[in-house]
Amino acid sequence: MKYFEKRFLDVYRPIYLGVIFLGIVLDLVTKFLVILYFQPHRYLEVLGSFFRMTLTFNTGFVFGAFQDNAIPSLIATGIAIVFLIGYRWKNHDLGNPWGWNLVMAGAFGNFLDKFFVKIPGTGFRFGFQPNMGEYIGVVDFLDFDWPDFLLFSRWPAFNVADSCVTIGLTILIFTMKLEEEK
Repeated sequence: MKYFEKRFLDVYRPIYLGVIFLGIVLDLVTKFLVILYFQPHRYLEVLGSFFRMTLTFNTGFVFGAFQDNAIPSLIATGIAIVFLIGYRWKNHDLGNPWGWNLVMAGAFGNFLDKFFVKIPGTGFRFGFQPNMGEYIGVVDFLDFDWPDFLLFSRWPAFNVADSCVTIGLTILIFTMKLEEEK
């Protein structure tokens, strides 16, 4: 089958698009609520020091790589999304579609978040130039303790979109491995 002979809804079925949309909405709503009710770098202990909610801003790429480079990070994320869409289109029968859907939801959630300046206690606005007391970058807030013998004492804070990507990639790795073994 040639590349463009597939119909969009054969690869991205309505239920898949719904899951992607739901993932994006859940991610952006949780980020908005955290911006509204938390102050930067202050935390709320949920399960003692093991799990805290801490408002942080990731101005880089994955796990904070290339920090303080908002525009290159935005471009890299956009390129990654285009690659994911194209790869999924070309290999629509490879891996579990739910894994792909979760990865797409997370990628789009973080991509959209990069377009807004965050104003703790108020909300956000479209733009890339923060004023005093405003922040740019992806909102991260899920903060877990990590064994001290590893490289850092706490796992880097993350968000719902990051969780979607991680769970989606895990599903894809396992399902692709199982398909390979058949």
